[in-house]
Amino acid sequence: MPAQHSIAEVFQRFAGPLINSGRLTPLQIQTIRLISLCKTASLGGHRERCDQCAFTRIHYNSCGNRHCPSCQGVNKERWIIERSYDLLPVKYFHCVFTLPAPLRQLTLFHKKVIYDLLFTSVRDTLLAFGHDPRQKIRGTIGGISILHTWNQQMQFHPHLHVIVPNGGINSNNQWRSSKGKDNFLFHVKALSRVFRGKFIDGLKSLLALGQIKLSHDLNITDVPSAPSCLINDLYASDWVVYAKPAFAGPKQVLEYLARYTHKICISNHRIVQITDTHVTFRYLDRKNKTSKLKTVKGEDFVLLFVQHILPKGFTKIRHFGFLAPRCKTKLIQAIRRQLKVKDAPTKPKDRLTTRQIMMATSGSDPYKCPCCKKGNLVITHFIAPIRGSPIKRVYRKVSKDRIIKLEL
Repeated sequence: MPAQHSIAEVFQRFAGPLINSGRLTPLQIQTIRLISLCKTASLGGHRERCDQCAFTRIHYNSCGNRHCPSCQGVNKERWIIERSYDLLPVKYFHCVFTLPAPLRQLTLFHKKVIYDLLFTSVRDTLLAFGHDPRQKIRGTIGGISILHTWNQQMQFHPHLHVIVPNGGINSNNQWRSSKGKDNFLFHVKALSRVFRGKFIDGLKSLLALGQIKLSHDLNITDVPSAPSCLINDLYASDWVVYAKPAFAGPKQVLEYLARYTHKICISNHRIVQITDTHVTFRYLDRKNKTSKLKTVKGEDFVLLFVQHILPKGFTKIRHFGFLAPRCKTKLIQAIRRQLKVKDAPTKPKDRLTTRQIMMATSGSDPYKCPCCKKGNLVITHFIAPIRGSPIKRVYRKVSKDRIIKLEL
C-alpha cells in the first residue's frame, strides 16, 4: 500500500524558510532539494511503450540520494544478495555500541572524525577480544558494522550495529569457534570498558591534533569547554554496549540486514498527517512496546531530519577482520573447506541488473507491460531534465538489458 504522505512533501512545504535563513549547510540544502525533486519532471526521465499493445507511460528519474526513502529499495536488495555469498553455517551475534550523551552535541559538529573513531574503536575492541586467550577463540574474528544516528523519534542517537560470526581464523588460516555456550559471545561489561578506553584514547589524539574543537570555539553549551572536563565526564558516563542473542541461522541474518542496512531515520509510511504548520508521525515506544504519535512543527521536522545526513562520501557500512574486502574471498573459502560446506553459493562475475534483482526478490519483471502482461516496455524517448547549473545530461546511463528504440 503506497504511503499517503512523503518526506518530499514535507520539504516542499517547510524547507524553504530554513534554506533562506542560512541555518543549513550546503550538503543539507543539496540533499533537501534532491529529495524534493525525486521522481518529478525536474530530473528528467523517459517515455516507454509496450512492443505488443502500444501501452505508453512516462517514467521520471529518481534522485538517487542515499537519504531518500524512495531510492533505497534496489540498492538494499543488491547489497543483501551480495552478502548472501559470504554467509557461513555458524551462529551470528548482534552487538550494539552507543555513544554516551556528553558526546552527542559535539558529534553534530564533527561528524566525520567522530563517526570514523566510533568505527575504529568498535573494530579494535572486537578484534582484541577475538585474540584474547581468555575468550578461547585466539584468532581474527570478522564483522559487519552499520552506523545509525537516530532513535524512533528522530532524535540524534549515534550507535553502531555489528553482526559478528561465532568464531575466528588464526594465523594458520584455521577456523576456531567460540567456546561460549548457547547465546554467549563476549562479556558485555568487559566490551563496554575496552570500547570506552579505546574511544577516549582516540578522542584525546584528535583533541591534541586540533581536529576536534570544543564548545568555546563552537558556541555550544552542552559540551565542556576544557578537554579534561570532557574526558572526566566521559569516564563517568555509562557506555552502553548491548549483545543480543544469536540469530537462529543465516536466513535470520539476512532478514535483519534487510531491515537495517539502507534504512533512513524515518520512512514515508510513518508520516501520518501534514498540516499547514505541523507534521505528525508514528513511532514505537520501546519501553511500552506500543505505537504512538508525535506532532512537531514543520520546520522542526526538517531540522530533525537533516541532522542525520551523513558527510559526503562517508561509508556507513564497513567490514573488518576476515570479512574485510581485501581478504574475505580467500579466507571464507578456507573456512568453508574446514567446515565441510557443500554447494556454497557462487558469486556471479557480472553485477546484477535492476531487472534481475527485482525478479529475484519480488518475482515480478519491472519491464513487462502492466497492461497486456506479455510485451516488453521499450524506451522510445528521453526527457531532458529542467536546465540547471551545471547543465545536466539529457539522459542517464540505462541498464544493459533495456531495449531502446528512439522515435524521431
